[in-house]
Formats: sequence, structure tokens, C-alpha cells
Amino acid sequence: MAPTPERRDAALLAAGDPAAGDPAADPPAVVDVAVVGAGAAGLLAAACAAGRGRRVALLEKNRRPGLKVLISGGGRCNLTTTLAGARLEQQYGTERGRWLRHALRSFPPAALCALVESLGVPLQEEDLDKIFPVSGRAQDVLDAVVRHAVEQGAQLCLGAPVVQVARESTGGFVVQTARGACRAASVVLATGGLSYPKTGATGDGYGFAAALGHGLVEPVPALAPLRVDAPWLTALQGVVLDAELTLLGPDRRPLVTRRRPTLITHKGLSGPAPMDVSGHVEEHHGGCTLRLDLAPDCPPEALDAELVDGARSEGRRLVQHRLPRELPERLRVALCAQAGVAELTLAALRKDARRRLVELVKGLELRVDASLGFGAAEVTRGGIPLAEVDARTMASKRTPGLFLCGELLDVDGPIGGFNFQAAFATGRLAGLHA
Repeated sequence: MAPTPERRDAALLAAGDPAAGDPAADPPAVVDVAVVGAGAAGLLAAACAAGRGRRVALLEKNRRPGLKVLISGGGRCNLTTTLAGARLEQQYGTERGRWLRHALRSFPPAALCALVESLGVPLQEEDLDKIFPVSGRAQDVLDAVVRHAVEQGAQLCLGAPVVQVARESTGGFVVQTARGACRAASVVLATGGLSYPKTGATGDGYGFAAALGHGLVEPVPALAPLRVDAPWLTALQGVVLDAELTLLGPDRRPLVTRRRPTLITHKGLSGPAPMDVSGHVEEHHGGCTLRLDLAPDCPPEALDAELVDGARSEGRRLVQHRLPRELPERLRVALCAQAGVAELTLAALRKDARRRLVELVKGLELRVDASLGFGAAEVTRGGIPLAEVDARTMASKRTPGLFLCGELLDVDGPIGGFNFQAAFATGRLAGLHA
């Protein structure tokens, strides 16, 4: 039996050794740049800042860096995507994509891939425009990026949780950790959001940013499975669908459409398509409706005609046998039951029942009020308002010398390496200007 995602992630977090860091090292007393958080954004920020000759302290609360990198993609690390330019920016939505334009075009997926491969980790393209390490090991990517930061000169301090970041009256900052204070001319906040609390995510960066003058867009879970209260559907757990999903807001207006794999679970719906729309559900605080076209390649008129033809040519067969063959058998049986035509023959299928069945197949509607929450979310939607950060440098518009990057910002994208790409790209800009 395959391990549950929870057990798999726990095993990944327990495996391996801390990479290129000394858990016993106290933070240096004085540096040029203090980077808070050694995830994807923080690691690249530290590497880029150190590569400019800056004295850099990379402060990480955990005793190991990059825990979210380690468990991403089921331990395989979907590093980035093959999309670029306008197609890449569109994945983050109109406003967020426009704000990210400089970061993504100055460090596109091809540049990230070239960097990682130059560090000794071969990459390969897989389905849905995804890029993974050939080894299938997220640990290889993490080790390479950590090693790169350290070789550039960053001092990695593990097990050093930051408790306060304060601006000094004479300029610069005092970064207070549980292991001592570190004074820095510049600070890069790369603390991440609230997703995957098992990796130590607590949203502490929001408080640090608030103390330095920043606001906050309400953080909500994103890229999380959806909770659906429909026992007939959850009884089909394990069924995978090739469906087109459209999320309708509380006012019934379409919010987002996705056609990507969907997995029925004992709690609702998972897989790329449902997880992609989960941030919208949470952003609207529920009251949404998920409309599923279960046979997107078959127009409703064609499906209706198929059922009519079936009544003429094989009237004694059960209705379920004339539904599109790409629908799993268990789902066909369940749909017929929901339409009230279970155990009915094609010849006995009346026009009103036929219309009801076609509507179910082409527009099954499910009420959705929430995802499974931060504990199951891959990223956080919300965070530091983008209007408060310079998109070309990641510098704070509120506090000179402060830089913000990665998941801490109000930026998120769909499944497919887009969130790592944004984290690395914004982290790089912070490191080049801090």
C-alpha cells in the first residue's frame, strides 16, 4: 500500500542530513545582509548577495534548510516550468503576473534550469510542462542550492529562529535570534507563509514586516485539496477524472476554469485542477460552486444523440453503458443513480431523464466552502501587498534597507513549478540589490 502524503512527507523530513550548515554556529555579530529564512527564495537571495562580496548571514529557524523544497513534488521537486514570457506571467493572474514581469523575465525558467544544472543536477521535462531533476530526488536540488549559497560566501546559521527585526535609529537593523543578535545594513525577509506547518511555517514574517511598516493581505491556503460534502461522490475515492472544472463565486460568476487531472478522495477532490482553484475558494470564504464537465470533448448535443441512438440500436442495455467510455465505470454507475436512471435500460429512458443525465455529465455542480486548510496547502495566497514592494528590486517602499521575497509576498501560482519559479526569481532580485 502506498504511503499517505502525510506519512511520505514525514519520512522525507526525517531523512538525510543537514546540508552545509552548522547547527551549533551562532549568528555573526555584524554583517552586510541578514537573510531570514533558508527556503528557495532565501537561499538564492543569500547566494546572490554573497556573490557580490557582501557579508551574508542566512538565518534559519529549523535545524535543516529548505524543508519545503525537500518535500515538494512528493520528494521529487517540481523545480519550475517550461513556460516563459507572457504565458508564464498569465499563470499568476493579471495583476500578480504583471507585477512579477521583471523578476520572471530577468530570471526565467531557462535561467533557473541552467543554474541548477551548472551546480551538477541534470533536469528533465515531464508532463504538463513540468521540470524535475533526472534523479527524482528533491534532496539533490536542495543540496546543490545550499552548497552554492555557502560557496558564494553566505554563512548558514541553522536552529537560529528570529524573534525580532528592528530598525536602528542610526540606520541598519538589529535581527534578534534565539541564539543572539545580528546587526545588518540590509535585511531580506524570505520567511515564507503559513502553508505546510510541518516544515515550521508559522507566518512569523508577517509580524516582522508589520513592525517595519507593512500591511497584510489576508493569508489563506492555496493549492490544497477541496473539501466536498457529497457522500455519493466521496464513495468513489480513487477515481481519476479528465474533467474541466469551473469555479463559480457566491454570485455565480465564473472565477477560474481548469482542465487538469482530478482525483476523487474520501474528503472531496484533489489533484492539479481542484488544488489550482482552492485559493479562490478560500479567498471568497466559501459559498462557491464547482461545475464539472466530465466529458469535455463531447458536446451535450452529441451525448444526447448518443443516448437516443442507443435506445434504437441496443435498447435492452443499461443506460450506463452508453455514457462516454472515458468515464470510469464506477462514475457512470453513480451518475445514473444520481439522475434517477439506475438499472434503467436505454429503451426505457424518457426525454426528461435523458436531459437530466446529460446535464449531470456536462455540468455536475458541487457546493464548495473550503479546502483542507493550511496543513494540506502547498502555498499561501495573500501576504505582503505588492504595492508596498519595488518589483524591480524587491525593496520595501516603507523601510529603506528592507527587502521582501518569495511566498511572503501576495503572489501565488498554480501547480507546476510556478511557485518555486517565483520564489527563486524574487529571491535573486533581493540578493542582487540588498
